[in-house]
Amino acid sequence: MTGFRGFGLSLSNEDPAADTLAVVAEAERLGFDEVSLPESRLFQSVTSLAAAALAATSEITVRIGIANPVFRHPVLLALEAATLADIGPGRLRFGLGAAEWTVRRFEMAPEGWWPLTNTVEAVRAVRNLTAGRDLGFAPRSFKASPDLRLDRPPAAPAPVDVGAVNARMIAESGRHADGVQLGAITSPGYTRWARNVLDEAAAAAGRDPGDLLVSANVLTSVGPDRAAARRAVRPVLAYYLARVEGVVVDSAGADPEAVAAVRAAVAEGGDDRGAAAVSESLIDVFAAAGTVDDVIGRLSVFAGAGLDLPLAWYTFGPDRNEGVRLLAEQVRPRILTP
Repeated sequence: MTGFRGFGLSLSNEDPAADTLAVVAEAERLGFDEVSLPESRLFQSVTSLAAAALAATSEITVRIGIANPVFRHPVLLALEAATLADIGPGRLRFGLGAAEWTVRRFEMAPEGWWPLTNTVEAVRAVRNLTAGRDLGFAPRSFKASPDLRLDRPPAAPAPVDVGAVNARMIAESGRHADGVQLGAITSPGYTRWARNVLDEAAAAAGRDPGDLLVSANVLTSVGPDRAAARRAVRPVLAYYLARVEGVVVDSAGADPEAVAAVRAAVAEGGDDRGAAAVSESLIDVFAAAGTVDDVIGRLSVFAGAGLDLPLAWYTFGPDRNEGVRLLAEQVRPRILTP
C-alpha cells in the first residue's frame, strides 16, 4: 500500500499514568511509528505524561494530541514544546486545539474567548518561539511582547499540528500549522473533505500542501473473530455520533436515517441503547473493524482519501492486547509496503 508516512496508536489518558506509559513502551517495542496522547476532559496533564513517555523511550515519536491554549498561556505552551523537544529530539509532534467541549462543559471559557483566534495565535507562537525567532506579532487573545523570545529554544523545533474539525480551523491550519490531526470517528469522506480544505488554504498562502501532514484517529478493532471485532466499536460510535459536529457526519456519506436512529436511541435510553442501534453500515463508514484483511482494506480507502498517517484509536480489538499485537505484526508491515 502506498501513501502512508507511518502508523501509530492513539491512546487514552484516562488510565493511570503507569498503565499508559506501559502501552507506550510496548508500542515502541512492537515498532509503531507514533503514539498520540490526548488531554481528555480533566484526567491527566498531557505534557507531563509526554515528558515521561519521551524520557522512557528512544525511537518512537510522541504526539501531543492535543493541548489547548485556554488552560495554558501560549508562551508556556512554547516552553513546554521546547522542553519536550529537548527531552526527545526529533521525536515530538505538538498538537494544539480549542477543546471547546471541555472548556464550555466546565464553564472555563475566559470572557471574550475566541476559540479560533486563540488557537491560531498559539500555533504561531509555538512555531515561532521554538524556532528561535521573536514571537513576531501583537496577539489579540493573550498578552505578550512581539519581540519576546525563548531564552533557550530547542536545537530543532517540533512540528505543530492542529486538532481541527470545521472548515475555518482546517483552513487556518493550512496557512499556519505543520498539519492537522483529525479526531473522533473520522471517515474517508471526511478525510477527503478536510484534505481538500487544507491543501487549498496552504496553496493560497504560498505553502506546499505536500509539506503538511494529515493524521487522524481511526476507530480500529481487529481480531480473528470478525463479528466480535466489529461489535467492539459500537459503544464508541454511539457515543460520538450523538455528539460530534455536523460536518464530521455530513461529509462521511453515512445513511442519515441510520445516524438519526442512533441519536434517537442515545437521547431516549443513553449510550448503551445507542450502541444497540449502530448498524453494520455505520461501522463500515466510520471504522476499520474486523479481521486483519478487513482493517487493511479499510485503511487503503483512507490512504486514497488523502490520509498520511493513521492512528489506530480507542478499541484496538475485542482483546486489546491481541489487537495491538496484530496491528503491529500483521497490519503495519502491509500498509507501509511501497
